[in-house]
Amino acid sequence: MAPSKVTNSTTTNGTTAKAKFDIDTVQLEKLFIRDADVFQTTLDSEDYLDSLAPLIKDALKANALQEFIRKLNEIVKQKDTELNEISLGSTRDINKCINAIDGVSHESANLSKTMQHVNLHLNKSALELVARKKALIKSKETASKVNETITTLNMCNQVLEIDNKILELIKQQKSFSALKLIDELQTVHLPKVKDFSFSVKIYNSIPHMTNMIKEESFDSLKSWLTTHLERKIDRIGDHLYENLYKLEEHWESLRNDPRNRYLLPHRLNSPIEISMRDPQLSFQVFENQELGIPLKPVYDCILVYNSLKDAGTLSTAYHKEWMEKYRKIIHPITLSASKTYDRSTLSLESAVSFPDLNSLETYLRKIAAFFIADKELNTKTRFELRSNGTADDLWDSYVLKLKPVLLNFLQTRKWSRDDLELLADFKECLGHFLQVMENSNYRTTELYEIMIIIFRDYFGAMLIEHFRHEFLESIQSDHYMPLGVSDREDYDNVMKICWYHAEASFAPKNVKSMPVSFPFSEDYVHYCLGIRALMQDILDFISRQYNYDLNEINRIIVEDIFEKVLGNEPGVGICHDITQFIKKNEDNKEIVAQSYSNLEYYLYSLYEIGQLLDSKLRKYNGIGLSNIDADAQFQLRALHLFTEARKISENTVFKMVDQKLESLIESVEYEDWYPSTPNSDPNFFILDFSLFLENMFNSIFSNLPSSFRTLGLFRSYDFVAKKFLEILKNARGYNRIAIQNFDLDVKHLEQSMAALPVPGNTAEQGGAVALQSTFTELRQAIDILLLDDYDEYIKNSSFRMRRFDRVKYEDAMSLIRKMQKEGDSQDEDAFARSDGIHSPSGEGLERENSVFENSAARFQRWASSRRPNRGQ
Repeated sequence: MAPSKVTNSTTTNGTTAKAKFDIDTVQLEKLFIRDADVFQTTLDSEDYLDSLAPLIKDALKANALQEFIRKLNEIVKQKDTELNEISLGSTRDINKCINAIDGVSHESANLSKTMQHVNLHLNKSALELVARKKALIKSKETASKVNETITTLNMCNQVLEIDNKILELIKQQKSFSALKLIDELQTVHLPKVKDFSFSVKIYNSIPHMTNMIKEESFDSLKSWLTTHLERKIDRIGDHLYENLYKLEEHWESLRNDPRNRYLLPHRLNSPIEISMRDPQLSFQVFENQELGIPLKPVYDCILVYNSLKDAGTLSTAYHKEWMEKYRKIIHPITLSASKTYDRSTLSLESAVSFPDLNSLETYLRKIAAFFIADKELNTKTRFELRSNGTADDLWDSYVLKLKPVLLNFLQTRKWSRDDLELLADFKECLGHFLQVMENSNYRTTELYEIMIIIFRDYFGAMLIEHFRHEFLESIQSDHYMPLGVSDREDYDNVMKICWYHAEASFAPKNVKSMPVSFPFSEDYVHYCLGIRALMQDILDFISRQYNYDLNEINRIIVEDIFEKVLGNEPGVGICHDITQFIKKNEDNKEIVAQSYSNLEYYLYSLYEIGQLLDSKLRKYNGIGLSNIDADAQFQLRALHLFTEARKISENTVFKMVDQKLESLIESVEYEDWYPSTPNSDPNFFILDFSLFLENMFNSIFSNLPSSFRTLGLFRSYDFVAKKFLEILKNARGYNRIAIQNFDLDVKHLEQSMAALPVPGNTAEQGGAVALQSTFTELRQAIDILLLDDYDEYIKNSSFRMRRFDRVKYEDAMSLIRKMQKEGDSQDEDAFARSDGIHSPSGEGLERENSVFENSAARFQRWASSRRPNRGQ
């Protein structure tokens, strides 16, 4: 079959058929690679022939023409077969179509009949539809009118409901919500029903309802003040104080921590304490759940008046109502406002008084709650009702009423030294009140003056009285003998309590074993313990609540307490009591001597007390004492007073000794100045006299300081020497035997004196030499009278100055003249002439013979130079 007659079944059916030659050799694969493209075109087209020519050329070149022709024949046969199948299928389809067309024609005839029937029904329905549409339009018009009526009725009903709701909210004290509904009713709902008569009535009632809301809101505020403030005022005060106690406990725990000793000078409410305060300890009256005070009525009232632009009226009305509550709460001191307050005397005539401290504290708690609630409410309401300035002014005016009442409470009670605890409770009561008020930034300066008055005029005076009472009991019950301890614990306690010089013999470094004897008596131990207790009581009293005027507090402590209690004011100062006690017991040698020893330690303690005061006040008040001397050590003025008391005690000791010596010397009798035989032993009264001097040294002077003992012995022996010299000078005359007997007595006194243990430097015996010097003048007078020949004394001035320099020439000549004359002695005229010839002229001799005219003063200077410096 020719290729032009071959049809491509692929192109006939609108699809492309690909001819693939199944040739195993590689050359056939290359030859028929484009067979697919060839059969994509029609067989009778030029493109087909153009495409087939290259294939034939390739087959010729590949020597595969036969295979190519065979393949083409297979394709032609395949396509003929397909074409025959298609032709047979098309005949069957045509037959089916003819049958289908006959059925369609039959059905079309039936459908035509049906359409005619439907058309009849449509015409009938169209007429019915028109009729129903007219009915529908009429119904819609009716429904629209009904809906309009329903809407109008609903609006009217809504207006009435809102009106009722407004009245209900007013009854429920929800004033601001009611006011908002009135505004909504007036601006939104009433204009919609303005054509109805009832709406006009409602509109006309709006001003009345507005006024009703204002009144109800303010009545609600007044009721809130009564219910939640006035009736809960006591509970508010209790919560405020409980919070203060928590703050105080927290701060004290920090202050008492050894790591925070620098916090001791800072009290509660000080800037340091506030900066370190735990935020969880802050207390707000209107945020406390236990109190449960709602602020909604207050806010509601403010919103109502602000909405009505009438805040000024609310502020005025609220202030008036607040002042009514104020007058009720400050009762009973309301009457104080009509009385005259004298600031000069800090008193109020017939001031209201409270029966006891508990009632006063309850009242102050209530006052604190009222004023603190005032400021907190101002803050919560953003000062819409009252300002803090108004609250401060009210507080200042109230303080003028309260201050006299507190002073009256303080002044009308008869405080005694046993009421220290009660006075401390009163201070705590007032101090806590001031601290609570300070927390809300109220000024407390006026009332703080009462705190100073309590400390200065009452607590200080009571402490002084208590200390003085204990001191008087101590000095009156003291055994006035050196304190001795045999137990180590007792010794340590004494060392902890008492002030003493580090180099003292009883100091711990010098004590090797028990028992130990102290120079002072129990009286000094009680005094040191009392001073330390006094200081601690003061520090405990001022360690809380006293935040201000610390310089004044320091001055009070020093000037009004310590200087007074240690001072010389009768009935107040112990220095005066010590002096009077010594004078009263001036005949009791044990009391006088031991008091002098105690005063030595009293004086030393004053140096230590001055330093203790300065260090304690720096530690607890943060401010030391300004009166510091050049050595940077504070010294109490009482030092001078106790020095004077010590001099009085010293003079009392000497006066007592002088009196005893005077009375004893008066018993010395030298009646026979012209004896015929000399004595072999001293007179009996001289023996008694020397024994008394020895006992006096061992009893009176044994416990006194060494310098004082030396001085006492010096004065005593100087006194005896002068008295015996006076006896010799006052004799009308005597013979040599009498002078020899007198010399024997004086030698016995000198020997007994030399046998006494002289305190001081025993190696150099400086004290013994000084004591022996007291008898020098008496000894030289006796030696002059015992001279074998007076001519040398009278004529030889160098001899006189070398051996008898302490006796004045005139006194010596007076003594010589009294000597009984022997046969070879010169007469009085010779003595007189020799006196006139050989007497040195004038002042020179007097100066030479007055080298030790004032022996007591000389020894006083010597003893003072050896006395240790107690201030070191």
